[in-house]
Amino acid sequence: MFNKEGKNVMMKKMNFGEVAGWVGLGCLQFNSIPAIISSVETGSTTPLGTIYLTLIGLFLYLVRSLKANDTLYTVGNTIGIIGNAILLITIYWG
Repeated sequence: MFNKEGKNVMMKKMNFGEVAGWVGLGCLQFNSIPAIISSVETGSTTPLGTIYLTLIGLFLYLVRSLKANDTLYTVGNTIGIIGNAILLITIYWG
């Protein structure tokens, strides 16, 4: 998003709290990548109940973040849902 002067509005809003939130999102949401790689390489699995509960929780948080128009949580929850869905697929068909 750019204002009339052509400056990036999102960068202007990025204070320490916002940056910390985005870094935290990366740390939390990309933590499923090692499990996906391990599942593909070794065939080891994560308990399905854990994955299903995580997916349900992420979906419900996504509904809330969409309703609240919260970009950080919407992006994070979407990444989390995709990562856990990939993990679930590798368990079933990998």
